[in-house]
Amino acid sequence: MLVFRRWCFITLLSTILLIAIGGLVRSTGSGMGCPDWPKCFNCWVPPTNVQELPNGYEAKYIALRLKKNERVAKTLRALGFTETAEKIKNDPSVLEAEIFNATKTWIEYLNRLIGVLIGVFIFITVILAWRLRKTDMRLFWLSLAGLVGVGFEGFLGSIVVSTNLMPQFITVHMILAILLLLVLVVAWHLSKPTPTKIISETEIQKSKPLFYGGIALCSLVSVQIIMGTQVREGVDLVSRQLGEAQRADWVNHLPSVYNIHKLFYYLLLPLTLVWLYKMRELFKFQNVLKTQSFAVFSLLNTEIILGISMHRFAIPAFIQPLHLTIAVSLLAVLFAQTMNLNVTRK
Repeated sequence: MLVFRRWCFITLLSTILLIAIGGLVRSTGSGMGCPDWPKCFNCWVPPTNVQELPNGYEAKYIALRLKKNERVAKTLRALGFTETAEKIKNDPSVLEAEIFNATKTWIEYLNRLIGVLIGVFIFITVILAWRLRKTDMRLFWLSLAGLVGVGFEGFLGSIVVSTNLMPQFITVHMILAILLLLVLVVAWHLSKPTPTKIISETEIQKSKPLFYGGIALCSLVSVQIIMGTQVREGVDLVSRQLGEAQRADWVNHLPSVYNIHKLFYYLLLPLTLVWLYKMRELFKFQNVLKTQSFAVFSLLNTEIILGISMHRFAIPAFIQPLHLTIAVSLLAVLFAQTMNLNVTRK
C-alpha cells in the first residue's frame, strides 16, 4: 500500500507540473509549436533549425490539419454538435501557417513529454492498484479511470492542435485535467494508513458540515480555474488584435468573464477564511489539518496577489503559468483536506 501511495503522489505532482507547463505553453504562444501530433514536424525529436524542415512544410501541415478536422467535424455532427462541427470545418484560422520557432517547438514538445511520463506513472499505479484489489478495489477503479483520463487528454490535445487552439476544446481540456487531478487525490487519500486514534461520534458529526463546505469550496475554485481559462482565451484574442505595443491596454478589452473572475475572489476569500476558522475545533483529532489549512491560506492569498499583479502590470507572461499552477495546487490541497474530513467510525 505504501508503494502505491508514493506512486500515486508522484503522479499527482506530475499532473500539477503538466498543467503548469500547459500554462507556459499558452503564455508563450507555443501551442502550435508542433503542428502535428503525436510527432513534432514528423520527428520524435523535433528540429532546432528551420533549415532542417523541407520546403513547403507549412502547406503540408495545413492539409493534414484540414483532413483531420473533417473527421472530427463529422464525428461531432453525428453526436449532435452541429454548430461546433461547422465552426471547426469553416474556421479560417486553420489555414494560417505557423512560422517555425525552435523555442516554441521545444516548449510544446516538453509539454508532450511530461504528458507521456504521466501516462507511464499512472500505468504503474494501475498495476500496483491491481495487486491491492483484495484490500480495496476502489484504488484500482480510480487508477484505471485516471489512465483512461490521461489517454483521452492526449487525444483531446491532438484535436486542440488540429483545430488551431479552438477555445472550446482548450476549456474542455482544462476541465478534464481538473477531474484527473481530483481522481488522483481521492486515490491517494484512500491509500493512507488507517488511523489508530478512535474518533468520537461528536467529532464525526462536527466534520460533516465542514466536509460539505469543503466540497462547495472545491467547486468554487474549479469554476474559478475554468473562468481563468476563458479569460486566457480572451487574452489570446486581444493580443492578436492590439499587438504587443498596446499590451498595457489589453485588460480594458478583455471579455466580461474577466470581471466576474476578478470579483469571484471577493466571494471565495471570506468563505475560505470562515471554513478554516471552523476547522480549528478539529485540530485535536487531525493534526495534518493544521498544515493543510496553512497551505490553503497561503496558496489562496498568493493566488490573489498574482491576480492583482497581472491586472496592475499588463498581464506579464511569466506570471500567467504561475497563476494557474498556484490555482490547481490550491484545489488539490483543499480537496485533500476535505477528504480528511470525511471520517467515519472504524
